[in-house]
Amino acid sequence: MTRTPASYPLVRSLTGPLDVGGVSGLCLKNAGQRAVFCAASDGATGAAYDEYVQSVTSGGESVLYRQVYEDLRRRIAEGEYSVGDRLPSEVELSERYAVSVITTKRALELLRADGLIMRRPRLGTFVTSTMADSAAEPEVVHPAIRSSSTSVIGCVVTNFDDAFGTQVLEGVLAAAGTAEHILLMRTMGDGAVEDEAIRSLTDSGVAGLILQPSSSEYIPPAALELVARRFPLTILDRVFDGVPVTSVRSDNIAGGVVATEHLIALGHGHIGFVSAASHVSTTDERRTGYIRAHAAHHLALDQAAQLTSLGSTTPGTEATTQEDVAVLVEFIRARPDVTAYVAAEYNLALLLRDACEQLGRRVPEDVSIVCFDHPEAHFDSRLFRFTHVRQQQHELGRRALLSVRRQISAPQDAEKIMLPIDLVPGGSVSPVR
Repeated sequence: MTRTPASYPLVRSLTGPLDVGGVSGLCLKNAGQRAVFCAASDGATGAAYDEYVQSVTSGGESVLYRQVYEDLRRRIAEGEYSVGDRLPSEVELSERYAVSVITTKRALELLRADGLIMRRPRLGTFVTSTMADSAAEPEVVHPAIRSSSTSVIGCVVTNFDDAFGTQVLEGVLAAAGTAEHILLMRTMGDGAVEDEAIRSLTDSGVAGLILQPSSSEYIPPAALELVARRFPLTILDRVFDGVPVTSVRSDNIAGGVVATEHLIALGHGHIGFVSAASHVSTTDERRTGYIRAHAAHHLALDQAAQLTSLGSTTPGTEATTQEDVAVLVEFIRARPDVTAYVAAEYNLALLLRDACEQLGRRVPEDVSIVCFDHPEAHFDSRLFRFTHVRQQQHELGRRALLSVRRQISAPQDAEKIMLPIDLVPGGSVSPVR
């Protein structure tokens, strides 16, 4: 019978730290409340747990991914796999070696760094050489930088634009100054890319890492390994409850409360909520604030007035803005009594306004909108400005960099840093008519 990590005697609770042979680890739970260990939402078996413990407690060349890498490299060198041959899939390799797909991915990445294979999307992994390229450099840090006295800090984000992200990165760069070099990677919300980016940066020798995860339902496996090693790591714009890792984020619950109460103060009694379908704590907290404001003012909460399935603003999605506007048009049409909306993102506020206009409803005369974040657009005086919840984006980036710097200097207990928000008046709200 396959055991989950929760059935192991060392695991005391579904969330929290544990210690295996002196190596710290974590037991987490995903959105389905199933016990998982160092895994995504597909769960983890007892074998995966054993594999993780073996991999982090073994030294040097004996770690599992290295064993898989060395065996595949030998098979390629001996001609079992010739140039042009397709290697078994990651799943097939994981079954053959009795390891997780995560371990297989890492072994293949080492082969790719050696110049032995090429991974082609949707086609598979192919052998490109039977001899390792001595010139291949698996590290991404340039030797001139690596040999200098300046620290290199990695930064992995889902995406960034003028509404949110660009100013955060400006804060990171400003805080780094000439004391650190920053290596930036963007994942577009792809969990596999995110995991590879973390491994690539840490394998390259970065001294610390700032990470904006693509999901808050589980901590990326590569990041979990860093937490177990107490590697300098700061989570940006997200929070993982029960995980001893430093995070820097805004008070999004307060933002949801402030946005909703501003509309209530203008006389709006039936307020909708619009968000993307992405599974991040940021969106969940904003909706929580929206709900709390209703409760505080004794207003009935209409579940049908909440739309949380939009997709076009999520990084890496295939959904289009046209599709989301069409969904919003039907959503608004079916709820004529809703006079105001809280939009969890600036870009969703734009789509919401377009949908209202298609129905002949004007913003703010007929419908009021408060959103989160907004481009500064200092030189565009004609830009329509929404009333919005403003985050201290520059400070988010600055505090993230400083927290990593402190962890590099000396081991630190995990901090949960939360920055205040404020409401910026704009032209998208008016008293209820």
